[in-house]
Amino acid sequence: MKILCWVILLYCYPLACLADLAYINQIPDFTQTDVAFSGSGNGQQFCAPVAVSNSIVLLSGNTQEQIDLIALLASSEYMNTSLKNGTGTTGVLRGVNRIAEELFGGYSKLEYQGWRKHPAKYSTGIVRPEITKLKNAISSRSAAWLNVGWYRYEKARDQYRRIGGHWVTLVGADNEHLVIHDPSPRAGRVFSNEFVEYRTIDSGMLVGDKKGLPVEAKGYLMLGKGFHLKRGTDFAIVDGAVFFRL
Repeated sequence: MKILCWVILLYCYPLACLADLAYINQIPDFTQTDVAFSGSGNGQQFCAPVAVSNSIVLLSGNTQEQIDLIALLASSEYMNTSLKNGTGTTGVLRGVNRIAEELFGGYSKLEYQGWRKHPAKYSTGIVRPEITKLKNAISSRSAAWLNVGWYRYEKARDQYRRIGGHWVTLVGADNEHLVIHDPSPRAGRVFSNEFVEYRTIDSGMLVGDKKGLPVEAKGYLMLGKGFHLKRGTDFAIVDGAVFFRL
């Protein structure tokens, strides 16, 4: 009986692992600078509406009009994306809430983990995005988006100073990687599943001008090999994650 149980476990376990990668080739990987409509600023600050649109395409089954969806999400009635400052966490949450109500008639979950300012109704009270939750976030009825902070490291003070941020689409995971679709052209202009290594920070402080900082760095996820750093930065740290389920 014990042998039979082990056979069943060994047979099924690889299938469970594969399930975490089941949608990586079905979720689009749109490049934000391919946005070229009037008033878009050539998509330079459109990482958030693009990242969210990638997932909405899968959830809705509509692959034909992604550029129109991006324009809608970026508009003042949804995310209110700024051509100077991009899209904050509040904008992403409000935009996802509205588009989900319109496309799907509602949803079962929309919540945030992280240190950035956001509406209380989406709060989980968790300021450090949880790797276990991230690794189980993607399905045919659920999505997640990462807000990655760009940081410069001050070794003498053991401080990570935030100098900007970026939104990416989480599309899957395996035992050692998060799989990401990055809207930035520095990640390439063709479809690419980025298998990104990560580690948990064990000391220091996250500092900067944003509300919510400073905060202890210990426990936050740092993205490593496989992720494309913005020029002039030392580290990419997951400041927050938005989780959505129909």
